[in-house]
Amino acid sequence: MTLRLSHPLAIIPWLTVAIFLTPVILGLVGTWLPAFGWFPAIGLDRLSLAPWSNLFSHPSFPGALRHTLVTGLGAAALALVSTALLLIGAYPSALFSWLEKSLAPILSIPHAAFAIGMSFLLVPSGWLVRLLALMSDRLDRPPLWSTFQDPHGISLIVTLALKEIPFLLLMCLAILPTLKAQQTLWLANSLGHSNRFAWLWLIFPQLYRQIRLPFFAVLAYSLTVVDIAVIAGPTTPATLAVLITQWFNDPDLSQRTVGAAGAATLLMLLSLIMAGALLLENPMRRLRSHCLERRLSGHWPAWEKPMARLISFVLLFFYAAALLITLIWGLAAQWRYPDVLPSRFSLDKVAHSLTQLSDPLWCTLLLATLSALLAITVVVGCLENEVRLKYGGQKVRGQKILVLLYLPLLIPQIAFIFGFQVWLIRVGLDGTFVALLWSHLVFVVPYVFLTLSGPYRQFDDRFSWLALSLTGRRAHSFWRIKLIILLRPILYAFATGFAVSIAQYLPTIFVGAGRFATLTTEAVALASGSDRRLMAVMALWQQLLPLIVFALATLIPAYRFRHRRAMSQTVS
Repeated sequence: MTLRLSHPLAIIPWLTVAIFLTPVILGLVGTWLPAFGWFPAIGLDRLSLAPWSNLFSHPSFPGALRHTLVTGLGAAALALVSTALLLIGAYPSALFSWLEKSLAPILSIPHAAFAIGMSFLLVPSGWLVRLLALMSDRLDRPPLWSTFQDPHGISLIVTLALKEIPFLLLMCLAILPTLKAQQTLWLANSLGHSNRFAWLWLIFPQLYRQIRLPFFAVLAYSLTVVDIAVIAGPTTPATLAVLITQWFNDPDLSQRTVGAAGAATLLMLLSLIMAGALLLENPMRRLRSHCLERRLSGHWPAWEKPMARLISFVLLFFYAAALLITLIWGLAAQWRYPDVLPSRFSLDKVAHSLTQLSDPLWCTLLLATLSALLAITVVVGCLENEVRLKYGGQKVRGQKILVLLYLPLLIPQIAFIFGFQVWLIRVGLDGTFVALLWSHLVFVVPYVFLTLSGPYRQFDDRFSWLALSLTGRRAHSFWRIKLIILLRPILYAFATGFAVSIAQYLPTIFVGAGRFATLTTEAVALASGSDRRLMAVMALWQQLLPLIVFALATLIPAYRFRHRRAMSQTVS
């Protein structure tokens, strides 16, 4: 393939790919070499299988692997099934429209902050148990049940599933119009079939092929997550990703080779699971055709609408309750069990946090703002280059671009972040703000592209051509017309990138080399402590910043176009 850079925009896609693929490639190499014993930094300069032997013989490895598979596969399956049930029972309806409007604030909540809120709800002395104690005399003391961080990983499965359902819903909403889902439902109804029949046998087979990559991203995250697993997961032993992180941070440097072998194992395990899912698609397609030919679709009770209502209630209840209980704990001065509300409130912790957390707060703000701005810049450049290629009669390889975008989301962070840190140490960039910003961009750019590409590609270029014919200046047409019309989706993409940056944990602790503290790293560090009020204040700051940015992304265009009804309809 010939690289043609005859136009200034042509370099932007290559620059964007370099931004988020270079760390992945270098990181994988830097992880796999220590996994086979090659780690010259600690005097290991011969290839060896000793790290793998030490990994497999470690007493915590079998239990960690079991917990990883149970929680990762369970959370991903629960999220996918719940999303399917919501679509079957509620799309299209007033309930689904209301749920759709709630997706932005739900998605803006960082993973660690939500997990902390869930802990306040579900621990044996949590709010739900206090509410039950209000109605029963048998709960005058916290029960001895393991309701959070349970040894079976149930709390981790539920927390992960609740966090991933909104993401899958958002991806489905972006694809359903292209599948003409509503027209398919109308056609099926006119032929005497139910909505359930249309969804299960007509729409979902097409929909799954379109959301395969997002689902694989959910699967990869669920199997390899660290921050939520530290807060909500089992501890005896922890999941494999948490165990690998502990090996990477062990004072004994030789344990880093064991951690590298564990990271490589996690990557191979994820690859096998994804390959198995791909191999199952053809048998499932043949089974679907067989059932349709023999009319074995079944006639079951109409359970889809009650299930959709139940899932919607559970989803919105836990997000609202987690936010409310976090706020209450942040303002509590004295709160004894089994009181439902604190006996005294105080702003002391919040006021104290302004001085104690000033450095993490400003570091988080700076990282999130810069990474979102840079991501918007390169993504707009890539999309403008697509426009140039389209009107130049050249083909845009959209599917290949999509696969490249999802690559950092499909490869576990733990599988390449350590290796990337090793390369940064070699070139003297380890622990620098530039390297930390780069590591955040690896994950911010794909989400910004996925958020902005749809509205940007749907823009009616006749507006730009009209402006160009009146002014004769392309820059004027771009800045004064196109970007103004696309202000709402651009601001929403910025808010998405801002929230993604705030949620980053592993890149900050590895690439930052402990020199940069953010709200997320501090929240995870405090999650194992006993000061719930400080944990709550930290989680509140984590949730407040993305919510403010998402609110501004909604309010700024509304105010900017308050006197232009047609413009408001165009950008909405």
